[in-house]
Amino acid sequence: MTYPIQMHGFDPNFHFVGMTFNPEMFADMKDKYFLLNGRSYPDTVAAGPQATVTTDGQMHYSQPLPSIINIPAGGKASLRLVNLSVSEYHTLLSQGVPMHVVGWNAKLLRDQDGNSTEYYTNSITLGGGETLDVILDASDDSCSAYLGAGCAAKLYPAKSTFYLYSSNLDHLSNDAENFGGMMTEVHICSSVTGTPGSASSGTAADAAATFGNTCNN
Repeated sequence: MTYPIQMHGFDPNFHFVGMTFNPEMFADMKDKYFLLNGRSYPDTVAAGPQATVTTDGQMHYSQPLPSIINIPAGGKASLRLVNLSVSEYHTLLSQGVPMHVVGWNAKLLRDQDGNSTEYYTNSITLGGGETLDVILDASDDSCSAYLGAGCAAKLYPAKSTFYLYSSNLDHLSNDAENFGGMMTEVHICSSVTGTPGSASSGTAADAAATFGNTCNN
């Protein structure tokens, strides 16, 4: 499975002034809402599009996909991480399922002789415009070297829930409200299936490989 995760923030004051008065300088921007794919927790794990009734009385929909990461038991998930912010460094932390970093800024991690420089970590930090390719590894590959074969079934059993979140405490809030911000859930599933028609090719396999998949327990 592959999941694109876009990290960014939103400053309502900056946008209000820009819409109603002269545009502000970007140096004056101070994000107050921190988002993954356009949503703050707990909306990052809410199914379906975001729905809002506006002043015209009509229902308007936005941000159609959540940021839930479903991994089949003993499997892996690829994350395409990008920081879209113009004002903040963002750090994402996974204290449960280890991160296997395999690419940076659309390049494989290799030295000049072609040797792999991939590494395992539990956190990554990105500046504005930077990207990382990370594999959340819930297989034996991540633990067998020190725990032996079958370790993944003990560490990451089906029906487990882990969290991918910012280690910056002020990024775990929705302005004045705590317990939100840049956080989503990682679900370990007995199996992961897709919904036909929800992905580009219209096949269940394609849907399960990207967004639109279902966690079966």
